[in-house]
Amino acid sequence: MRWNNLKIVTSAGDVRYVHAYNIPIIDQNLMISTVQDVTDRKVAEDQIKASLKEKDLLLHEIHHRVKNNMQVISSLLDLQSNSIENEQAKEILKVSQGRVRALAAVHETLHESESLSEIDLQSYLSRLTIAVFDSYSVQPDRINLNYEIEDCSINISQASTVGLIINELITNALKYAFPGNRKGEICVRLNRSENQIELIVKDDGIGFPDDVDWRNTNSLGLKLVRSLSEDQLGGSIDMESQNGTRFTIKFNIEA
Repeated sequence: MRWNNLKIVTSAGDVRYVHAYNIPIIDQNLMISTVQDVTDRKVAEDQIKASLKEKDLLLHEIHHRVKNNMQVISSLLDLQSNSIENEQAKEILKVSQGRVRALAAVHETLHESESLSEIDLQSYLSRLTIAVFDSYSVQPDRINLNYEIEDCSINISQASTVGLIINELITNALKYAFPGNRKGEICVRLNRSENQIELIVKDDGIGFPDDVDWRNTNSLGLKLVRSLSEDQLGGSIDMESQNGTRFTIKFNIEA
């Protein structure tokens, strides 16, 4: 059986869409043809496609505007920081600016993506890690950034949380792991195994102080990392401090 989709114009000038079926009867050298009018279905399908395209364009525009608004906030924080002499206050604003940048990168990635329901972690996190390094004006010959991010996608909520965690851990390493002109490396590694993701952020710096309990520290950044890992992602987080500092976070991917 053979069938074709055809567009025809009637004598009255109306456009109709039909399915034409051809059934050959070989032993009798005959061809039976049937024609089915599918105009209503074709019109409905075109309307649905147009509506979906319109919604897709609208969502892309929303993510674009959210990203732009967050970039404005980041710029305002930068301007505010330049007008402050207190170094502690300047650092607080800089860290806040990094958190805004991490969220803005999600919407930037979604704006450029074909899928608006999931984030490509490879694209998002590589962009984010480089941005954190740039914000601290890190010289590549002093502290090297090495990221090994597996090609996988997760929903926007989990991606935002992962981005904030990485932002905090890299920022913390840049601030404390390499005092003076000490050289070293920061590595971000993300692997997927079935329905679970393992995220590792490590450095070969001076390591975590032995007299500090990282789970009960006064550091807002580490408190945020622990809360995001355990409460938001519903995962686990562990820290090792041998030849540097290594944070390992594991969580299940939401369907």
